[in-house]
Formats: sequence, structure tokens, C-alpha cells
Amino acid sequence: MTLTWLVLLGICFIWHMTDSQLVYKLNNIECLPNQSRVTNVSCKVKAVSWNMALVNMDCYLIFPINNPTIRVQVFMKDYSNQFKPFLIDATFKLCEVVERKSFLPYGVMIWELFKSFTNVKSCHFSPGQVSARNGYLNTSYVPPFPHGQYQITVMFSDSNSTHTESVGIVKFFLQAMDQIKSKKRPQGT
Repeated sequence: MTLTWLVLLGICFIWHMTDSQLVYKLNNIECLPNQSRVTNVSCKVKAVSWNMALVNMDCYLIFPINNPTIRVQVFMKDYSNQFKPFLIDATFKLCEVVERKSFLPYGVMIWELFKSFTNVKSCHFSPGQVSARNGYLNTSYVPPFPHGQYQITVMFSDSNSTHTESVGIVKFFLQAMDQIKSKKRPQGT
């Protein structure tokens, strides 16, 4: 009898998961650069549909970043309208992920996003223009989050054997929600 209930509960859970599709819609972005390392910074979010917005970012690196270290933190907005830490706080060296010396899942996700949307193709950032075009958070890269408002903070720093210097912080504000389906009828009917 209990096995039957477990099977029915599992079928209901699977049906609910296939009935609605989770999307991460970017609402806003903040770029906080270290002015001594980065200049001419622009960060913009462009809404494309009810379910998707694209990010475009540009900056100019004054000095090279030889050993980039990235820290990713996720915060969830709670009932008091404040962002509280939520599950993820990971720090990794980007070169170790690129050279496959480290297989930290969050590092691999960030590197896949970098390769897809930026002009960065190696772990060493040379001086010059760095840009990201039409970036979005694909649901296949990120584990499913509960519905709500989130802030993903990505901190970039350059570290060597003696000290670490901050390069900049990018804060992504997004909403985890069910996909909004259009109620329009197809044309011609």
C-alpha cells in the first residue's frame, strides 16, 4: 500500500516538473570596478521577452590579469526584502578550471558562460577591451532554484604569491520563475 502511494506521489512530482518550465530572468546588473585596474565600464540588461533578458557588458583592462581568482556567491531575497546568503559561496582559480586541474562545478559553469558570451578565450586576461554580448543564464548550466528573487555576485581578483588585488564585482539580479506562456492565438486561425 505504501509503495503505491510513493509511486503516485512520484508520478505527481514528475508531472509537475514537466508541466512548468523554470526560467531565470535577469532583472538588473551592477558593475563595481576597481578604477585603478578597469575603466570605461558599461553594464546593461535588455529585455527580450517576458521570460528572457540579455546582458551586455564592456570594460577596458589597464593591466593584465595573470592569475584570476573568482568568487561566486548567491543570495536570496527573503520576506523582509533583504538578500540573505543562499547555498553557494565558491572561490576558485580560473586557470585551474581552464587547464582541467580543478573540476569545481561552479568554476566549470562560469567558464562555460565566459566561453559562450565573452571575447575571453583563455584564463589570462591581457590589457584591452573585454566584452560580453547577449548573455543569459541558461537553465541547463544552473541547478533548479526555488522560485524567488536572487542576487548572484561574481568577484574578480588577481592573485599572486604575495597578495590579492580586487579587479571588480559584478552583481546579477534575477528571478527564478515558471515560464510565461503566450495566450495569443497563432496567426491565420
